This record gives sequence, C-alpha cells and structure tokens, in this order.
Amino acid sequence: METLIYNLLAYINNSLDKDINYHIAKTLLENFNKIEGFSLETAAEVCNVAPSTINRFCKRIGFRNFSNLRNSVNNFGASLEKSDISLSGDSFIEQLKENVEMIENIPKEQIERIVKQISKSRRIVILGFEKHQIQALELQKKLLLAGKFCECNTNIFKQMEALDTLTEEDLIITISIQGCLLSEKFLLFEKIKRTKGKKLLITFSKPQQHLELFDEILQCGKIENNAVSSQTLLRLFDVLIH
Repeated sequence: METLIYNLLAYINNSLDKDINYHIAKTLLENFNKIEGFSLETAAEVCNVAPSTINRFCKRIGFRNFSNLRNSVNNFGASLEKSDISLSGDSFIEQLKENVEMIENIPKEQIERIVKQISKSRRIVILGFEKHQIQALELQKKLLLAGKFCECNTNIFKQMEALDTLTEEDLIITISIQGCLLSEKFLLFEKIKRTKGKKLLITFSKPQQHLELFDEILQCGKIENNAVSSQTLLRLFDVLIH
C-alpha cells in the first residue's frame, strides 16, 4: 500500500502538466480506500478512461497492470511490519544501536571495494524510493562534497528512465530497506536486471534475496529495525564518505 501511495503522490508532485495520467493519479488517490474492491473496468469508469489507459498508467508508475496495483493494497495488511508501530524512546535507541553495530562490523574490504567502485565509475545514479528519497539526496550531497557528482532524481519515473542509458562503466546505487520494490512483481526488477553497469544495493533485507540483481549488497541494519532506517542510513553514509 505504501508503495502505491508514494508512487501516486510522486506522479502528482512531479507532473508539470495536468494531463490524463495526472487525472488518473488524483482520482485513484481520492478513491484510495475503494481500490481494493475495484475491477479494471470499475477503475476505468471512475477515472473516465478506457481500461487499456488504466493499465498503461499502472506500468508508468512501476506496476505490471491494474491487478498488480490492486494486489499491492490487498497484501498490505499481511505484510505490515511490527516495527511500523510507534517506538518508545528506549526501543528507538536500542534498535539504532543494533544497526550501528552492524555497520561497524561490515568488512573493511567491502567498504574499500565499494568506495573504489564509486571513485572509478563514469556515471552514478542513486535510486531512493518512498520515504528514503531524502536520504538518497543526502548521499548525493555528501558525495558531491567529496568530489563525485551523482544523479539522484526524486521522480521515480525519471529514475527508471535513467537506467536505460547506463553503460558498463557506470554504477547504480539502490536504496531499498525492505527490498519490497525489488520483487519480480514490479517492473523495477526487470529494469535493474537489464541495466548495464555495476549494481550496489543498500538494504536491511537478507543479501541472498537479491543476489540475482546486484553485484554488491551492503546490509546495514536488521529488517525488524526498519523504523530507524533513516538514521541508520545517515550513519552508513558517514562511514562511506570517511
């Protein structure tokens, strides 16, 4: 559900023209609590467009079709993490300490290998999704101050387009804490799989889940500690820059 909300809001916020896709995104947001019960035909009727237009829009925001989009709402309740519940101050500090300890235990050889790859890459694209777009921009800023310019488009659609033009001399840095958007049910999976260049994933999920897509996987926290992911990423970035 969160993925759908972020993607629809991203389209609204980044749309220069209030075209038909803007209208669809706005209408789906206004009827968000009803999407779970919509058929493709109902969604098309509510948005006053053809069913084929709805499916094209779904692909535009990263879903395979409307059924895939609707299922992202259906599956939300089952996939809700316990860590989404508000934390007490003590729990927050404890989770952050656990993640920082994981960062401190990342092999020095891996950190050096990643830093060298960043240094020698001709072009670097940082992909940050959902609530971690701000952290992606922070990494872009830190690397710029260290002398390395990177691209970091806050528009998810522009991010995906950038993957089509990369070469073997380039690097993709993907920030996906839970790895949800890297599932085969999303178009991003195929995009990253086809993309040339080296691929680095920064995540809390188990590395073995993403070996098919990435050359390097940096696990910097525990998946159950994702409530402190924003603070954890900032610490990791400090380590990389240092």
